[in-house]
Amino acid sequence: MVLGHRIAPENEVTRVVDKQKLERADRESRIILDAERLARDAKTARLREERLSTASNTASDSGKPRKPAASKRRRDAGAC
Repeated sequence: MVLGHRIAPENEVTRVVDKQKLERADRESRIILDAERLARDAKTARLREERLSTASNTASDSGKPRKPAASKRRRDAGAC
């Protein structure tokens, strides 16, 4: 472009913004995000309840002797 040279208005590219399309996209994405948030919150609440019930069961079983966990056998790297 030559300095001082102006493009004629009929050759300029105008950017058309479809505001209704943007508003629709915002609305739809907000609906999806809200649904995902509700599902995540429900899952979190369910897992919290499971954890608390497991913790209360473990606390009530604390009088019973627990079986020791079996140790995992590790393979020696040189045994191959």
